[in-house]
Amino acid sequence: MIRQAAARRPGAGTIFLTLVYLNAFVIGAIVMAFEMLGSRYLNPYFGSGIFTWASLIATILLALSVGYFLGGWLADRWPMAHVLGAVILVASLYLLTVPLFAGGLFEMVFDLIEDVRFGSLIAAVSLMLFPVALLGVYSPFAIRLTLHATEHSGRVAGRIYGVSTLGSIVGTLVTTFYFIPLIGTAAITIWLGIIGIVSAATLFLASRLESRTLRGGVAAVVGLVGLTALLVVSPVDETAAAEPERFTAEQLLEMPDSIIEQIETAHNNIFIRKTGNLIRMSVRRYGTNYTESVKDLVDKHNLPLPYTRLMTVGLPFAERVDNMIMIGLGGGSTSSYLVRHVPGLTVDVVELDPGVIAAAHRYFGVEEGPRYRVHESDGRVFLMRNKKLYDLIMVDAFRGGDVPFHLLTKEFYRLIRKRLAPGAVAVFNVHSGTKLYLSTIATLKTVFPTVLGFAQGSISGNVIVVVSRDKAIQPQVVQQRAKERQKAYGFRYDLRQLLQRDIDLNRLQASEVLTDDFAPANLYKAIKAKNTEK
Repeated sequence: MIRQAAARRPGAGTIFLTLVYLNAFVIGAIVMAFEMLGSRYLNPYFGSGIFTWASLIATILLALSVGYFLGGWLADRWPMAHVLGAVILVASLYLLTVPLFAGGLFEMVFDLIEDVRFGSLIAAVSLMLFPVALLGVYSPFAIRLTLHATEHSGRVAGRIYGVSTLGSIVGTLVTTFYFIPLIGTAAITIWLGIIGIVSAATLFLASRLESRTLRGGVAAVVGLVGLTALLVVSPVDETAAAEPERFTAEQLLEMPDSIIEQIETAHNNIFIRKTGNLIRMSVRRYGTNYTESVKDLVDKHNLPLPYTRLMTVGLPFAERVDNMIMIGLGGGSTSSYLVRHVPGLTVDVVELDPGVIAAAHRYFGVEEGPRYRVHESDGRVFLMRNKKLYDLIMVDAFRGGDVPFHLLTKEFYRLIRKRLAPGAVAVFNVHSGTKLYLSTIATLKTVFPTVLGFAQGSISGNVIVVVSRDKAIQPQVVQQRAKERQKAYGFRYDLRQLLQRDIDLNRLQASEVLTDDFAPANLYKAIKAKNTEK
């Protein structure tokens, strides 16, 4: 028995216990790091909403439960370190293969199961149950290996689970805060597999503590600590931290038509693609590529996406156009267009994803200065902290077809209202055709007395909604402003023509109001709207 060997050699027992506790920390870190990565694997197909996270958490809990039962049984039957090492080795080899098959697995699940709730659960179980269950074997098995007397069982179990939980905390924070933006999901998964293999190797070497030498155990401890330190330090270098090159339109035009770069961040998987004279930013979610922004490399005044042109329809509704804030940067198409056309206009743009900001600078010609500032922040948090009043507020905060639920609630719209200067308006990009669209309009109407809609022909796509806290906006006043500002600023897309694309939002079916307490955005997005304006 291992406990008997440890009793014969106190030095061996010390090193053995060090290995057990160190590996408990490492395995705990691997489990939670893989859970965080699981969200990145699932998000492009099933979104990042509550259903995906519920599926991930339930899968991890199920896997750990299976692992605890299995670990207890194995430990009583074969209480040897190399048996535990073999289990960890199998789980680690599985992790090494995950980047090879995860995409194909999720494509299959996505095609077979339309329900995002059931689909995300099946995908999470298919990817994560097997390796996490094997990793879950570690804690009960380790308790059995280190238990010398029944009177110390509570202390031993508490230490093993406490150290493992500390590892889980580190794995969660380091993976999400540090590694994902630096080296990406696939690379991290492979490194987790490598670390797991080293961990398994130390358990194999720990068996030597029962024999003639302690050198294997010492080498194992040093090796595992050294590898962990190397992984923490190695991603940071001067090249990674250097300011990325900014491409000119001429340089981009000379590139072949293809995906130029894929940028993985804590929030999105971003693709930059060149097609002819267009450069496109898109993200992949729900198995679909969603276009976030398009720039014409030949004609900087062109807005290739029709909805971005329609976003400017709010200008004639505002009494003044001296400053504005835009929540959601993308490639900066609409905000840059307005800065170019309206002299003296100052713009604050708020973007949560640093990868989007970097791509906008690198490929879309976004340049900051006294009149144009980009702030890396959550849009709602920025408005809460910044008390400035704006003449124009634009909200275009889509993430691959989804708007974060906290930017759709009555409380958020009340915050928008507080930040509107007298005579100011807010403009929202809303996707129609679902129950979420109906609830969004219903929620806006509870906060703003004036809610107007505009669409490009059919309203089966983007609807631009203009809201004001004023009870009445005289149509003739708006028309006159449109005429004057069109003449003064020379917009490529005539404001007077954009005003003709209005739709009647009063004919929409009534729906539930979204609040911070009740905002089932993902569910409502999956329900097709009925009796909408045609």
